[in-house]
Amino acid sequence: MKRWCKRLAYLTAGLALLLVLVVLTERIRGEWALSARLKALAVKGEALSLAEMKPKRPAPDQNVFTELLMLTNRLAATVSELDIAPPSLRLTSPGRAVVVAKLDEWSHDGETTNDWQEFGQGLEQARDILASLESAAQKPAYDSGIDYGKGFVDFQLTPIAEVKRSCQLLSWSVLYALKQGNLDAAHKDLRALVALTAKQTPEPLIICQLVRYACAAFAFNATWQALQADGWSDAQLASLGVAWQPCDFVKDMAFAMEMDRAMTLDFYAQISDSRKKLDFVIQQHQKTQEMTDGAFGGLPAKGFVLNWLYLPVWRFAWVAQDELASLEQSQFTIERERLARTNGWAALAEARTDPKLNRRHSFESGEKLGWYDRLRFLFASENSSITDPLIRRTLEVQTQQQMVLTVLGIQRYRLRTGRLPVHLSELVPEYLAALPHDFMSGEALRYRLRPAGDDFLLYSVGEDGKDDGGDPTQQEGKKSYRQIWDGRDAVWPSAATAEEANSALTTTSHD
Repeated sequence: MKRWCKRLAYLTAGLALLLVLVVLTERIRGEWALSARLKALAVKGEALSLAEMKPKRPAPDQNVFTELLMLTNRLAATVSELDIAPPSLRLTSPGRAVVVAKLDEWSHDGETTNDWQEFGQGLEQARDILASLESAAQKPAYDSGIDYGKGFVDFQLTPIAEVKRSCQLLSWSVLYALKQGNLDAAHKDLRALVALTAKQTPEPLIICQLVRYACAAFAFNATWQALQADGWSDAQLASLGVAWQPCDFVKDMAFAMEMDRAMTLDFYAQISDSRKKLDFVIQQHQKTQEMTDGAFGGLPAKGFVLNWLYLPVWRFAWVAQDELASLEQSQFTIERERLARTNGWAALAEARTDPKLNRRHSFESGEKLGWYDRLRFLFASENSSITDPLIRRTLEVQTQQQMVLTVLGIQRYRLRTGRLPVHLSELVPEYLAALPHDFMSGEALRYRLRPAGDDFLLYSVGEDGKDDGGDPTQQEGKKSYRQIWDGRDAVWPSAATAEEANSALTTTSHD
């Protein structure tokens, strides 16, 4: 009996020693691999420190966002009350859109009819808010007040929805002014709208840039509507081009992705140094799991096992491996964004076969991790907010900015010469600094005159990267045609006829 007890004791001690060696080996392996990877990235000049990437705080009286915050409650109420607004860019058919100023009434549900009188009354009541927005747009800086120092451990998002509401309200004011034939008022509010979109540049956070894309959509739609009106002066068109020019969405999203990487590294540094912060993060995860019924994944253990066995082991043995996996996810997408930015969206299709541009652990592809990886990758196994569709959306928004600048140049050229340019090269350098870039193909936007010579076709090759000759018809696989990117090529829309507009707006609007 004693012999068996000794054997059991030796076996237990051996297993315990083996477990200690495994845990120690995993720690050393993870720390070595992470250190090597960080050094390699630093040698390449990658910015990995949160401190060096945090935006500088402007003085409150120079900050656009300060004034927007003062309007928070009124903005929300006003935008809600004006939900009867006309559609800012309603496509009647592929390549054709409704000119709002030519409408007398419209419907959002196919039953209730809205008109300019009721809508205009609501806008008139918001004139002081619009005046404040016009004033805010002239301020030189933008800072939403996010505390990047807290990182992802205790992340607090400021009310950035206010900038979206501000841009939406300004876009409605532009539409109303166009209907009234008041180009000066339309120009003033359109300039403010584009300026608010452009000035969100310094906010290096992905969610902030996504809100900015919504603002860019309002600005693009309002600019298209404005360019359907006659009577613009060269100076007005030039000033709109100056307002649109600083909108470098690609560069700013790239910086936001790098900030996301830096904040991820900071997150691991905080929970590695403080068990209290790790416990706080775990508690937040548990609350999220309860609220979503585990839709975003669950923790590998619960209760006593989680808090007193799993977390101490994970923090000692696997935190570096988890951090490395998260870092690789971030770096993977950053490198894909850089490839797409330089070579066009279509280049990513070819890159999917390149092993250098494919992550080691495909957390986002739906693959089920093995039990050991599930233990190691506590946070890296969560879905990242940075995905290929985000990259594509960024390139689309930037391409639309290039379209706007191009059409502004075309209209200025026509004002001065009395004709349309035969080639876009005629706009360079007086109206455009360079040929407009199509970020979907990595080449210049396509352009040609229509047969009659009194109109033009301007387009991007769209999501598939293939030039279909300016064919705006709906892509295969798309369920509806709601935006220009649903077409085979993304075409700058032509104005729909009155009959097309009336037909489209008797059905449910999908602005």
